[in-house]
Amino acid sequence: MDFSMQTHAQTGDITPVVFDQFFQNYYLINPASSDSTGKIQVNIGNRSLIGLFDGVNRLYVDGNVRINHRTAMQYSRLGALVIAYNDGAFINRTRAYLRYSWSTSISERASISAGISAGMVKYTFLASQAGGGGSSTSFDGNAGLWYIRPKLKIGISYQQFTRSELTPVNQTFLLTPYINVNAVYASYLSAHVLLTTHVFYRYESGSVFDIQAAPVFLFNDLFEAGINLRYKRGVAILFGLKSIHVGTGNIRFMGSFMLSTRKLANTLDNAFELSAGYSF
Repeated sequence: MDFSMQTHAQTGDITPVVFDQFFQNYYLINPASSDSTGKIQVNIGNRSLIGLFDGVNRLYVDGNVRINHRTAMQYSRLGALVIAYNDGAFINRTRAYLRYSWSTSISERASISAGISAGMVKYTFLASQAGGGGSSTSFDGNAGLWYIRPKLKIGISYQQFTRSELTPVNQTFLLTPYINVNAVYASYLSAHVLLTTHVFYRYESGSVFDIQAAPVFLFNDLFEAGINLRYKRGVAILFGLKSIHVGTGNIRFMGSFMLSTRKLANTLDNAFELSAGYSF
């Protein structure tokens, strides 16, 4: 007899984990392009839990290349994103996508970008004393838009629109669609201090949602410091180097430490995250 069951997005296994430094690579949450700089961009990030959930980590690698069009008002980007989830010794999940985005100016100070990504999601449950293992792979897709001005960016994306299912063992996981909304506002507080505020909102269904607000200060176009306020999750403290000239391009680094405020957390149930990027 088959006792398989549907598992929905609120379990946390269905929707990709939002990194504390989500703003370091917006392709994690929107396949459209929010950045026109750089011919080639490469980004990497790792998030590891410590304390109660020690051994759980998330790793992503992302890269894209800019394709110029005949008119300077338009360009495209081709990219790829891989996200690996390690949920302890017996559960692994992988997402891999190819991505295309098209950007064009709509006025002297405004542009829009539309993007789509498609790929595969794989869940692997390794065998243990509690039961046998198995794996399952399904197709997945995402679409998004960005509206971009010199100081303001607004993005929206519709994720997991294929509504695929995975059944690695005797349990079925439904990839429920959800919506990401982002806003970015940048303003100089002085000649040497730039404040950029990143706001993220995810709507899944009913009362399931996620809100984050991350004000980040940039000093002398080099040093970064800020926080990420995560609703009912905690506060992440952020430090980084924005732009270091290396070879023909620029490299950046950022580290963050998440102080969890969840009811299930203990004083050591926190997260450490590192990210880096190179563009040229």
